[in-house]
Amino acid sequence: MEDMQNEEQRPARPKRRKLRWGRLLLLLTIFGLFVAGLFWGSVWIYDTFVNPPQKNVVAAADDTIRKDEKLNERINVLLLGIDDGDSEAAESEPKRTDAIILLSFDPQKNQVAVLSIPRDTKVVLPGHKDPDKINAAYAYGGAVMAKQTVANLLRVPIHYYCLADWRGFIDVVNLIGGVDIYVDKDMYYEDPYANLVIDIKHGYQHMDGATAGKYVRFRSDELGDIGRVQRQQKFLKAAAEQMFSVQNVTKISSLLATLDKYIHTDLNTLTMLRAANSFKLFGDDKIRSCMLYGQFDDSSGVSFWDADRKSVNKSLEELGIPYIKEKEDEAKVEEEAPRQHLQPKDREQIYREKNSKK
Repeated sequence: MEDMQNEEQRPARPKRRKLRWGRLLLLLTIFGLFVAGLFWGSVWIYDTFVNPPQKNVVAAADDTIRKDEKLNERINVLLLGIDDGDSEAAESEPKRTDAIILLSFDPQKNQVAVLSIPRDTKVVLPGHKDPDKINAAYAYGGAVMAKQTVANLLRVPIHYYCLADWRGFIDVVNLIGGVDIYVDKDMYYEDPYANLVIDIKHGYQHMDGATAGKYVRFRSDELGDIGRVQRQQKFLKAAAEQMFSVQNVTKISSLLATLDKYIHTDLNTLTMLRAANSFKLFGDDKIRSCMLYGQFDDSSGVSFWDADRKSVNKSLEELGIPYIKEKEDEAKVEEEAPRQHLQPKDREQIYREKNSKK
């Protein structure tokens, strides 16, 4: 009896409430939508009131390219790095571009292409007669001439540009906590007049902003500027991967402030984030990259990187970037295509007929 009375006097144990996974999932979804809305709302406010983008003008070699629907399905962004360290020009004087990269991405097919253009590439600048190096385009005519020069060279539309100061590059790398990258070989260069020492060892390295700046600008090896272009591409991929890691999502406001300080562009922030995030979302299997094909040419006494029409077309085709061929290119293809299937006797007959008409 006593045991029964004691059991009745004991307080009833509270019933455990079952975890409602459906309710938890709903709350997480609402929270995720709230954070996403807050983020993109901040981007819209930044673009609309704080830093409205410049008026965008699409650069193209001609109206056919500018209006072609297929070519404009992709978004082509010209990335430029100012050559402030190698130049002896005053702060107010225009400077040449140290890095020239075409970032082309297809948001529908989830494809990204990165084409690096050596700064010594031989071109004729708009309004000029004599050949010059492509890195002079910005110095002579700013971003407008740089976009137009690259558009003429590649025969693709250039929708946007993004001009970065190397000081901003260093700050961004520091802000995202540095970048991990594999260095192919020892890199050493010393310039006492510029108070510069580059000493980067072979192997895996965690680079801060200052070291990264030296890595992407080093060119004191047998490949010179070509080797530097290859390292810039490699670093660009590694930095994009690091920038969109989980720990850096909370730093987006600081990143935007740094970009606003050191980067000039006609991109709106939304498009800029889409382009940069493509490196992370699409994965390495979706990213194609190469350097503009060509060859060294110093026949004029000036060292150029000579990329003829055939080399340019090969570069674009390898990356899957659509372009419009020049009329003379199409005529050559039509003329040469039938000959590939002709026997030697047939070719000799065609040669005789052509000579007889002269």
